[in-house]
Amino acid sequence: MRTHLSSLALALALAIPLAIPLAAQEDKILELGRLTYQSCVACHGTDGKGIKAGDLLMAPSLHDSAFVKENHPEELTAIILKGIIKADNKYIQAMLALELALNDEQIAALIAYVTKEFGGTEHRVKPADVATWRKAQASRTSPWKRAELEEMIRAATAPKLLSNVRYTFHTGEWKKLPDFSSLTPASTGKLEKNLITLEPAKEHKHGFGMVFDADLTIPESGDYVFSLTSDDGSALIINGETVVGNDGIHPASTVAMKEELLAGNHTMQVQYFDGGGQRSLALSVKGPGKVGTLWLSAEKDEAKKAAQSYDPIPLTSRLPGEAIVHRAFLPDAKPRAIGVGYPGDVNLVWDADVLNLAYVYRGDFMDASTHWNGRGSGSKPLGQDRVKIAHGLPFQVLESLDEPWIPFSETQLKYERDTVDPQKEITFNVRHPDYQFRGYRLDEKRFPSFRYDYRGLRVTDTFTPETIEGVTSLVRTIRAEGNPDENTYFRVAETGSQAVTDGWIDVGGDLKIRLTGAEPVTRKVGEKNETLAPLAAGTTLTLTYRWNTPLKP
Repeated sequence: MRTHLSSLALALALAIPLAIPLAAQEDKILELGRLTYQSCVACHGTDGKGIKAGDLLMAPSLHDSAFVKENHPEELTAIILKGIIKADNKYIQAMLALELALNDEQIAALIAYVTKEFGGTEHRVKPADVATWRKAQASRTSPWKRAELEEMIRAATAPKLLSNVRYTFHTGEWKKLPDFSSLTPASTGKLEKNLITLEPAKEHKHGFGMVFDADLTIPESGDYVFSLTSDDGSALIINGETVVGNDGIHPASTVAMKEELLAGNHTMQVQYFDGGGQRSLALSVKGPGKVGTLWLSAEKDEAKKAAQSYDPIPLTSRLPGEAIVHRAFLPDAKPRAIGVGYPGDVNLVWDADVLNLAYVYRGDFMDASTHWNGRGSGSKPLGQDRVKIAHGLPFQVLESLDEPWIPFSETQLKYERDTVDPQKEITFNVRHPDYQFRGYRLDEKRFPSFRYDYRGLRVTDTFTPETIEGVTSLVRTIRAEGNPDENTYFRVAETGSQAVTDGWIDVGGDLKIRLTGAEPVTRKVGEKNETLAPLAAGTTLTLTYRWNTPLKP
């Protein structure tokens, strides 16, 4: 007995010194939270009930906030980072975005303090979690609307329909969904957030497939409408039966089907494949009664856009052997983009803002449905194997090969009409003083020749499809009439390894380039490889863009 008491006394003696630093650490976090909250008291008040200004409040009471009262630290972090826009006169002030003012440790401490003081239950988060949520919100550039906050809290408190979500990842190229059960997966995993997502495939650049299996819990019996959006093919299978089919090669499109389900547990599987080009996968369900609409996927934005999409308007040439030229807002290019589809299913986008090629791709040319409907938001390149090689201004005078390339001519101004942040700066394109666009001319096959001036040089940029070693390729000819300044270079490539094999330069994306008319110069500036071509009087540069494999039908 004495031995037992002695051991207990020793354990207590060792434990007491450890408990004091732990309590002190908790006090330190709450004290940091209290100090951080001082930036909020002007509107929310020291008691968190909101400062009154006449009959109105500067800001709402934190005691009434579901984000503070309940355990929603990720959503609360999103609000702290981005702020809330003033949409009406209910409150006098908008909530300012604090992402630049507060670090991750301060936000974690602030959440602990406000949930304890004004929510009744302290919720602790780690600064590392805040860093993850900050990264997830990095692309958002505007404050939250109150309607978005209502949707955010509704989604956070909605019943969780999916659990035990697993995936298998497969490499391959298909035109339709394969029999995945007969294939050996390249990898498998479990999705901790229990949402369908293509995130495990983000590093894979070419065709792939994924199968997601999950347990589906239906809260109440009734009709459920499942909406499946994908680019390319997908299928939703419940209890072994296909409920939604959205198969084939196509841009992001949505198919919705109704299924009557009993309350309880069900099996669910989603199959997906990407045939190249854009990729997206989203799944939502609208249930009866209070179930409402719930997202079963991490991706939402593309699905919302696709739900408002129109039937495709594929652009094709008038006659065989002709090219088709389409001017519109196009992705991965500046506003004055010009798309060209050539015979042989090879295409390009030429950027009239920088007077250079933006990218090449092959397959089907262009879907103009979004350009001709709604507010004209631009067209969408179809096809596959898109490669952005050296987008930006084509020529530059370099005093030394250590001088960096300046790809774009841009300036900034303060957008004074932005009432949320009147000091915000926006970047816009300005015409470079060394360049002057001279338009383009069409030959008898409607092949365009792009023309512009550069420092007294008259430049013509043309493209012609040719079959090289069984692969339809693009041959580009750049003629510069006049005498160039000393040390004038044309930028050939800035992507891929740029390793040279038998005269071909590897630029990544299954594409290689051959240059004739000048001896290429390869350099490394910072972390970037670049291949340049020196320009001399009377120089004609010929660049052949060839994919490593034929286009699959």
